[in-house]
Amino acid sequence: MNILIIGGTGVLSSAVTKEAVKQDIKVTMINRGHNKKRIPAEAEVIISDKDDTKKIKEALEGRHFDAVVDFLCYNEQQLERSFRLYSKYTNQYFFISSAAVYNNGISGPCKEDHPKVQPLWSYSVNKWKSEEKLVELAKGTGCHYTVVRPMVTYDDTRVPYGIAPFYGFHWTLIERILHDKPIITWNSGENRCNMMRVEDFAIGLVGLIGNKNAYDEAFNICGDETPSFREVLDIIGDYVGRKAKTIDITPEFYAKENPGIAGELLGGRAITTLIDNSKVKKVVPEFRQSISIRDGIKRTLDAYKAQGYQKGIDWNYEALTDKTILTWCRQEQTDDKQFKLSFIDYLGNATWKDRYNYWMKKNSDIVFVSIYLKYDLWLRKKLNRILR
Repeated sequence: MNILIIGGTGVLSSAVTKEAVKQDIKVTMINRGHNKKRIPAEAEVIISDKDDTKKIKEALEGRHFDAVVDFLCYNEQQLERSFRLYSKYTNQYFFISSAAVYNNGISGPCKEDHPKVQPLWSYSVNKWKSEEKLVELAKGTGCHYTVVRPMVTYDDTRVPYGIAPFYGFHWTLIERILHDKPIITWNSGENRCNMMRVEDFAIGLVGLIGNKNAYDEAFNICGDETPSFREVLDIIGDYVGRKAKTIDITPEFYAKENPGIAGELLGGRAITTLIDNSKVKKVVPEFRQSISIRDGIKRTLDAYKAQGYQKGIDWNYEALTDKTILTWCRQEQTDDKQFKLSFIDYLGNATWKDRYNYWMKKNSDIVFVSIYLKYDLWLRKKLNRILR
């Protein structure tokens, strides 16, 4: 059996690539080749940008794959472009959607036919529109689709906490705990969702490749465990030997102070979302959650230690977290001096630029800082357009 993977070095896709190779499936990847450490030696790599259609067509001429799995579609336009291109080379096309497509305002557990979609998070809306577009496009083509809906997944770069730093910078959370800086919770940290290590997820997806019971179907591939975000913090606290200090803030306030995460929070993490995974278990009997949330988080934190805390500290996340807490305390007339809401050089390697960026983000409510940041953003966008 042979498959074509678009991407292949991300959190989910690298796990699927490894599992496919492990099961003696021939893997070809279309990848820019920037992250060579995540590319298995056994895989064939076509070095290309995903949008270089001419180069891709030349590389794939005369070839056929048992399945194409595209990990790089996030809206219906990208999905349509991808399906029209790759459906010519396969009988089975995989779209990686999300369990976020369900209307989590209606209580679950959510099976695959649960009502869609709660229009609070553009990511959810775009994934659902993409699913609808895929069903429409696949009709009469002879190419079967398979839709995969993961819930919260994590690997060696990610701690499964609701609102967290960029991947690779999640040690920031651990340093806040170690230095008694508060972690923001909402709804007392009691919201729950299914969580699963990517190694287990990959077994579920690979088991659907070439499986005729997966043709023209959608599957939830997610864990059995549904811990709360409070429990995730408790597990981290047990690992580092220090209980996480928290401050509970309303989701609405948190979202208002951080518009970039508003949809994810209000339409996702601030709502308990439980997903049913019985359908994939029937079609792929070997699929199960073999790695517990406690063991999975330990693996993640062990990996951060072994790899020099990976990418370091996310100072943008650090500044915005401190700023949000400070603003909340002032609104609630709470003494913020009980918290260490200042710059801390956690790893002893912070630069003057880190300190500068932290100060600017934390003080972005000051008029001249706000004006400067808006101008800086405008200038960066203009330069990016010129230099393309």
